[in-house]
Amino acid sequence: MLLFKRFESSVYAFQETIKKLLIVHERFLNGLSQGFIPAGDEAQILLSADYNQAEEQDLMDVLRQVSGKYDLADFNGQKLQQQIEHDINLLQKIQALFEPITPDKDAKLQTLINWLNKPILKDKKRLIFTQYADTAKYLHDNLNPQGKQNDIDVIYSGSNKNKTRVVGRFAPKANKEYKFKLGESEINTLIATDVLAEGLNL
Repeated sequence: MLLFKRFESSVYAFQETIKKLLIVHERFLNGLSQGFIPAGDEAQILLSADYNQAEEQDLMDVLRQVSGKYDLADFNGQKLQQQIEHDINLLQKIQALFEPITPDKDAKLQTLINWLNKPILKDKKRLIFTQYADTAKYLHDNLNPQGKQNDIDVIYSGSNKNKTRVVGRFAPKANKEYKFKLGESEINTLIATDVLAEGLNL
């Protein structure tokens, strides 16, 4: 269900999920090969944490410590390893199938860009809601490459942007109390997740 929802949202969100799932599965398999089951709430957080290749063994050492309550002898280790390897193989195949779908070949993104350039929407106020932060970032990166246009912005949970400021810049007529800062421009295209879904005058 998660993969369906991510795919429905955007190719990029789907690709990012496959990438994260591969990392988690490969780390789990690495833990198995080192003789422990990397499971539990703390282990789950660590399995998907952002570590570089050089820090992987340090991560495995911490994983071993937080996974102590699970004994490999209580599991069918060989079968578990085979099933994890099977899943990794499937995820790698999916990743390879989707790798060629770059933004210029992403039909959904290109359709959105074409719609935004039609007279009915061009140079108008455009508010684009999406479920996932990955999709919001992807849309912003492609609608506003290198952030060159001051009238396009994005906000999502974890983006550390002030909601009141973003909404004030997007809808100054509805938020008359908002005062523009020096050099600040009005937003005409705003991409957002449900962080702007309630209690704000858009």
